[in-house]
Amino acid sequence: MNQISRTLLFLWTIIGLGTLQAQETFFRNMYEPKSGSYVEVVSLFGKLPVTGYAPVRVTIANRTAAPASVSLSFESAASSQYYNSGDLKVKSSFVAGSPAGTVTSTDFLVPVAAMVKQTSYGYNSGSQSLSLNMVGVSNGSYTQSSYSSIDTPHMLISEALNTPNASTLDSEVNKSSSSGYSRGNLTFAGKFTPPQMPEDWRAYAGFDGMILTDQDWMDLPPGARSAILQWNRHGGYLRIFSNSSTASMSSLGISETGTTNSLARGKGYVTLSRITKSLALDASLVDEVKTSNQVFRVGKSMIEDYSNSSWGLQDELGSKTFHFVMFILVLIAFGILVGPVNLFVFAKSGKRHKLFITTPIIAIGASAAMIVLIFIQDGLGGSGIRVQWMELTQENGDNNAYIHQEQISRSGVLIGNRFLLTEPTVISPLPLAKSQWTRLNVDSETSQAFDMNFVDKGLQVSGDWFQSRSEQAQLLQSIIPTRARIESTPGGNEAALLSNFEYNIASFYLRGKGGKYWKAEQIAAGKNFLCTESSQAEYEDFVKNGIKYLGKAQQDQLMRLSEREGHYFAITEDAPMLDTYSSISWKQNHTIITGQIHNPETP
Repeated sequence: MNQISRTLLFLWTIIGLGTLQAQETFFRNMYEPKSGSYVEVVSLFGKLPVTGYAPVRVTIANRTAAPASVSLSFESAASSQYYNSGDLKVKSSFVAGSPAGTVTSTDFLVPVAAMVKQTSYGYNSGSQSLSLNMVGVSNGSYTQSSYSSIDTPHMLISEALNTPNASTLDSEVNKSSSSGYSRGNLTFAGKFTPPQMPEDWRAYAGFDGMILTDQDWMDLPPGARSAILQWNRHGGYLRIFSNSSTASMSSLGISETGTTNSLARGKGYVTLSRITKSLALDASLVDEVKTSNQVFRVGKSMIEDYSNSSWGLQDELGSKTFHFVMFILVLIAFGILVGPVNLFVFAKSGKRHKLFITTPIIAIGASAAMIVLIFIQDGLGGSGIRVQWMELTQENGDNNAYIHQEQISRSGVLIGNRFLLTEPTVISPLPLAKSQWTRLNVDSETSQAFDMNFVDKGLQVSGDWFQSRSEQAQLLQSIIPTRARIESTPGGNEAALLSNFEYNIASFYLRGKGGKYWKAEQIAAGKNFLCTESSQAEYEDFVKNGIKYLGKAQQDQLMRLSEREGHYFAITEDAPMLDTYSSISWKQNHTIITGQIHNPETP
């Protein structure tokens, strides 16, 4: 390599490092110094999410004459941080490659262990880590760590706003935190560099909100901007600061008619705020996001909404008593047989050598009897119930179903624990109220381990998601393209509608214009239907009854969305669900559908 080439490589490296300063570099290793070939692994966010995936970018600058590849093994751990009891661990692996003479960057969604534990000592905090071991043309290891508290929303912040404000905001978070061992280590937000942002909504699913400037917004790649807007509609909070008096939702491409400074988009909100040219933020921003009802807290909801007896889905599943009597009788019979009967009948004096035959036979027989009892009492496989909330939209070409699914199951004897998620999904285990069947509680000392790996057909999942003779629950989120919708029909009659769903709708209510309410029952797939007039009280009762199986935070969100004029609220048992473990027989599939009446004449 000549001097000019080395100089250009040096300058390119310095510029590259400059653009990555808002991220966390795992390592950058030269594996062929003469050619300037290297491998770099970067975490795109400066903080780990409370659930879902951490976006990691692997760059291989391969200036050799042969292909280059590396294998990356990740292990994520989440702990309540009180004596590190009951860790959750997730393992995953990836392979990155680069053809000869090329520079290749590959983004990976690395599964992280969900932060779903807290201690009973009042420390609502925890620690997470993401460890990497890499082998191939270059070897290396690194661990990224972060602390979090359910007292404060899990946020992302752009480098432009983080640099002048990190000290103030972090100090305020730690001052107001009651998080025990984490105090002093908490950060208000994980920083990011806008041009390097990932283009998959799942990368943002483990964060509650994002704070950036309008210039940061425009610096985002188009794919990242679309992904963030999807995450926002799924419940994420987007806060944009601008020092321009002409900045608006429409000028930022967020809404065609958005002239207001606060905009509700599906389950989430976008807020546009003014800021001085110094980009200084006040410390009160910390309390503002903590108390805002526009910020949905993913981690807080997972910890608090499902771990008590008020979760409607767990109530619907019911309880089951474990019968000990038969097992005690088997153990007593085993003790009698292996003891006195064995010594004085099967292998009596002078025939003690028979103990070597009779004792194993009795032990095997007792074990077989125990297994038979377990199968009789618990059965093979398991059963459960699921509730799904599907928010539909047809705005600005966004024809997607935003799916939130909660499920709980009770299992008997399970053979295997592997299943495949074929849709782009975020899956998280949920802690349950304590019982003799539950394995995951917010303060349990039992560790759980999971494996999650991307394959050609989707995400291959295994581990402790479903365990024999236990109760377990999961939260699944997905965004799926769909053409399903409720349409208005020609003639201007608000009560005359068309269902474009591929399944039947059991009950349908519409909050119409001018304070009118409409309802319909047993709507056939793909058919026109005519609503009859209803009342506000009947509509509100229908909504409250329809959402009773969901966690509290989701119920609160649905109650807010049920107030939208021109939107409908429907219930069906026939909609397809996000499938997980095939050995579980799902006895109930309850789907809530919300959305806006679509006018086919509107472009």
